[in-house]
Amino acid sequence: MLAMVETKQLSKNYKNNRGVHGMNMAIQQGEVVGIVGKNGAGKTTTMRMLMGFIHPSAGSAAIRGMDAWTKAAKTKPLIGYVPGEIAFPDTKSGATFLQNELALLRANKDEYVNELIQRFKIDLTADLRRMSKGMKQKTALVCAFMTKPPLLLLDEPTTGLDPVMRDAFIDLILQVKAQGTTVFLSSHMFNELERTCDRIMFLKDGQVIDVLDESKFAEIHAAQRVTIVAATNDGFERLLTSDFEPVRQDPLHNTVVLLVPNDDEARLLQLLGEVKLTDVSFDTQTLDNYFEKELEL
Repeated sequence: MLAMVETKQLSKNYKNNRGVHGMNMAIQQGEVVGIVGKNGAGKTTTMRMLMGFIHPSAGSAAIRGMDAWTKAAKTKPLIGYVPGEIAFPDTKSGATFLQNELALLRANKDEYVNELIQRFKIDLTADLRRMSKGMKQKTALVCAFMTKPPLLLLDEPTTGLDPVMRDAFIDLILQVKAQGTTVFLSSHMFNELERTCDRIMFLKDGQVIDVLDESKFAEIHAAQRVTIVAATNDGFERLLTSDFEPVRQDPLHNTVVLLVPNDDEARLLQLLGEVKLTDVSFDTQTLDNYFEKELEL
């Protein structure tokens, strides 16, 4: 089956080894795929090459089998796009901006557009130039979703949104996913990635170094992080030499964080019985923890 998005050895080289280097990926219709990494890892560059805004240094990017650079005029109508840096034209109001965009896309304002406006609680009468960052972000989201494109490319789409609006965004992603829309999004908000994505790609220095899928999600959630404060130095050393993996340690305060499988409580209790303790606390293993421990970005 023809992939909605496909890259083959996609590269864009900038100075100091920055950019994207040899990216291979395929995103099928109806998939939601996330991409994460530090600022400068290459997320925005990837999005812009898929949009046909940047010519690759090597390799290729395709949308429904069409080259994203040479066939950009044909691929762009398939895409709803939210850029990482939003810059609106000199338009009087949000309503005028959306109407102009609809006209450009040869579409009409319908119930779905009104539903999006209500979902994100946008005041379209406000002057675009005086809108808050959050209001501009919500207007850009409405613009990306309003024509029900088969592909959404969303670069940090919830920047500036409050928690309530982030939840509204997640609900919208799940809604369009159920309708078969393909979504490729970058984000620093691990909660929204975990709740929406089928796969998550980890990008470091322009290269994909790991991909989390359903089986890896299950593996991450199959363990918990146990923070243990020992009362003595000997107790601290005993914790470090246990069979459990230490993911963090603080010798100054005799504190160790251990990664403990959920089905290994008996061995954990045995260990805790061997050490004089000051405090113990339990936390669920999350994508944030995995990102920090495994990839050290």
